[in-house]
Amino acid sequence: MLVWDHWHIEPSSICTLKCPRCPRAEVPDSLLNRQLTLDFFKDQIGQDTARKIRKITFCGNDGDPIYCRDLVDIIVWFKTLNPQISITVITNGSYKSPDWWQYLGKVLDANDEVHWSLDGWDQASNQQYRVNSDWAGIEKGIQAFTLVNNGTYRVWAAIAFRFNQDHIGHQQQLARDWGFDL
Repeated sequence: MLVWDHWHIEPSSICTLKCPRCPRAEVPDSLLNRQLTLDFFKDQIGQDTARKIRKITFCGNDGDPIYCRDLVDIIVWFKTLNPQISITVITNGSYKSPDWWQYLGKVLDANDEVHWSLDGWDQASNQQYRVNSDWAGIEKGIQAFTLVNNGTYRVWAAIAFRFNQDHIGHQQQLARDWGFDL
């Protein structure tokens, strides 16, 4: 049986952030706010192929996957057809409700990962690069996700910048305090 190893999918070009090196900031006139739907996956990938995919990473070059309206439904569809599939979601985590994070936490399991892209340790430091991020919302989302977590691996992913390079140890401690697997 043919197995598709690892798919990397950008389900949404929508993002709330204004990171200075992002294509959204560098070439804003060239980007459209679009998102893939559950029907797109059903029609374009189909059940037979979905059953053969080993891993999917939902990430974004232009957007953040959590702003795809159907993201959790898409994940449910894949996991229903292929319970052993591994799902990774890479996100900043801003502006989603605790209820949304709990729903995602109930859908994901020990095969899966969520990577929070956090370059700071509070609102002021995080938005030095992740401009327009919502630190209080991120923290509430992480707490809500952790409450219902089904063994999903949780990663704090930071880019080293001049403003944070001397605070990486502090970020690591905060990640441990918040229950990250690092």
